[in-house]
Amino acid sequence: MSNTKKRRDVEVYENYWKFTAAHLDITGTKFNNCLNIIVHFIDKNKEALDENAQNGSNFSDSELYKKLQQQIVDISGFKGSDATLSARKAINQFVKIGFVYPLLVGYHPLVKSFILESNKEKKEIIFSKIFYECSSLASDVTLDHRDLKHVNFLLKTLDKNGSLNKNDIIALMVTDISNYSVGYLTRNELDMQYQYAKICGFDERKYNQIAHLIGYLRRFVDLKYDKNEERFWFANDPLIANKDFDESFARDGVKHRIYKKELKEESKVIYGEVVCYLDKKPYKSLIASHIKPCVDCLKEYREDQAYDVNNGLLLSPTADSYFDKKDISFADDGTVLVGKNVAEVVRADFEKMRLDESILNERRKGYLEYHRRLFEQKNGGNK
Repeated sequence: MSNTKKRRDVEVYENYWKFTAAHLDITGTKFNNCLNIIVHFIDKNKEALDENAQNGSNFSDSELYKKLQQQIVDISGFKGSDATLSARKAINQFVKIGFVYPLLVGYHPLVKSFILESNKEKKEIIFSKIFYECSSLASDVTLDHRDLKHVNFLLKTLDKNGSLNKNDIIALMVTDISNYSVGYLTRNELDMQYQYAKICGFDERKYNQIAHLIGYLRRFVDLKYDKNEERFWFANDPLIANKDFDESFARDGVKHRIYKKELKEESKVIYGEVVCYLDKKPYKSLIASHIKPCVDCLKEYREDQAYDVNNGLLLSPTADSYFDKKDISFADDGTVLVGKNVAEVVRADFEKMRLDESILNERRKGYLEYHRRLFEQKNGGNK
C-alpha cells in the first residue's frame, strides 16, 4: 500500500496564518529546554549566523541548521522518520511567536528572563509581552516578515470588539493583515471573513492550526476563555480600576492590561497579596498609578516607559488622587513629600507612611525623580 498522501480533488490556494506548535505548554520543561538550546546555539554561533544572513545563503540546507535540528531531536525525544521535521517545527514555533528572530540572528531581549523565571505567573507575563509585540505567523527560520504582527492584530481586534469566538479566530486566520491599516477588523469585517473561510472549508482543513493558536491565546494574561462557547474576552479586573485618560493620545489597551498585571504580580511576590504600596492595605479597588504620567511618555513616543512596571505604583484611590495631582511625591528613601495645598490632618497621615526599599529599585527611582520635578514646579520647591 502506498504511503503517498492523497491529493485533494480541488486544491485551495490561500494566504493564511500558519501556526503549528510542537510544544503546547509554554511554562513546561520541554518548551523551556528547547528554547534554551536555541538561545545557547545562537550565542555560540553568532558570527557564523550573522555571516550567513548577510550572504543570503540557503540556510534551510546549511550544516549549521542541521546541527541545531539534531540537538533539538536529542533533547525533545522526537523519534522516527519525522524527527527532523518535528525539530524544524519546534524551531519555527519560536520564530513565529516572536521569541527567536528569522535566520537565527538573535532573540527577543526578554527571552533569557523568560528562561530563568520560575514563577508561572511571571513567565506568562513575559510570554504575553513577546507574543503581543513581536509574534509574526508569516515568519519562520528562513522567512523574515516581522513587519506583519498577527497576534498584535488579533488582540487589537478583540479589544475593539469586546469578545471573539472561534469563528472570529478562523476569520482572522484567513485575513491578510497588510490590507487593514487601522490594525484590526470590525464586526462586519469579521463576519465577512468567516463566510469566506467557511466557503473555503478552512476550519475543516486547518483544525490543528486553529486549535494550537487558541491554545496559545489561552495563556495570554487577563484573557478569559469560555470553553463551551469557545469565546475570548478581556477581564475587567475589579481590583485594579481604570483611570480616565486623555484619548487624544492613543493608549495601547493590551499593553496597559499587561502593565497592570505586572504590578499585581509584583505586589504578590513582595507582600503576599495585592496591596497599596503606601500603607500596605488590601483595598477592594486600587489604582495602577503612573509615576511619569502616561500621557507624557506617549507625547515623547516612549511606549517602553508608558508600560514599564517600574513606572507604576499600586495606590489607593485617595493616595492616587494626591499623587496624580502632584500634591504628594516620594523621596528616594520612600518618605512622602507633601505639597503646600494638603490639609494638615491629611498631611499628618501621609507623613506616617513610606514606600518600602523593596519597591525602590533604580529604574523606579529614575521615574520618581521625574515626578519630583513636577511636584516641585507645582509647590514652588516647598514640601
